[in-house]
Amino acid sequence: MTKKNILIVEDEPFLGLNIKQKIESFGFHVIAVVPSGDEAFQIVSEKVPDLILMDINLEGSLDGIDTAESLREQFSVPVLFLTGFLDDTAKQRINQNPSYAYLMKPFTTDQLKEAVSGFAV
Repeated sequence: MTKKNILIVEDEPFLGLNIKQKIESFGFHVIAVVPSGDEAFQIVSEKVPDLILMDINLEGSLDGIDTAESLREQFSVPVLFLTGFLDDTAKQRINQNPSYAYLMKPFTTDQLKEAVSGFAV
């Protein structure tokens, strides 16, 4: 069985590294950790991941949901949003797409593993 490839889009470097270490400890491969939607596009255009872990608040002009929608249109990649704040509008935007899910920060290692494993079958 090949390892699933995961891209992490997180604008807080320490948190991105922490998530990367956890994901790798679950047996998945992390392609990269990037802070912005623009950088996510660069990575995905080179190597399409099996799953993207996406913060909603990102550096740059696009938020995580806008970035995810553009990536989904071009590459059909499922997205797990990792966020500390989710207003009703953002929740509606996420719930409109069946290839999206979200996990609220702070989350436990077990919650992260369960959420990622649900995608990576």
